[in-house]
Amino acid sequence: MEQAPFEVPETLPRALGRLRVALDDAFQRASRDVGLTAQQAEFLCAALRPAAVGDLARALRCDRSNVSRLADRAARRGLVKRGEDEADGRVTIVELTAAGERLARRFLAALEAQTQALRAGWPDTREQTAVELLNEIADALDAAEQPPQPRRRPRRRG
Repeated sequence: MEQAPFEVPETLPRALGRLRVALDDAFQRASRDVGLTAQQAEFLCAALRPAAVGDLARALRCDRSNVSRLADRAARRGLVKRGEDEADGRVTIVELTAAGERLARRFLAALEAQTQALRAGWPDTREQTAVELLNEIADALDAAEQPPQPRRRPRRRG
């Protein structure tokens, strides 16, 4: 009998760690299939609805400067267009072009195809249950995020 190359996690934190690694690999494969990096693919998916650069940065958990660079590269490829927010002209809104939307949807389809065989055997309600459970976990992890605490100065001995 052949053994698995790793122990199947029996706790939620370990299962989440295994899932994170598998998701990273899945995103890499799917993004390569459509000619993007995983970060570019995530950016396009986050921009499926027009959004401000700051909102995209929060969604992607990165700096505004990173989102601006991603938007610059995507704009050069004709995947996004940028404009000013009607309410506040200082805010830049990123919106996918038709080509950008097609590419984001191709990425999502490539990602979805990686679990197609698994999901084909599921009863109708199982996928919805999985979506609800994953969203519940993500919401709990987001809620647990705490702002960094200021560093305290070491006390002087003297």
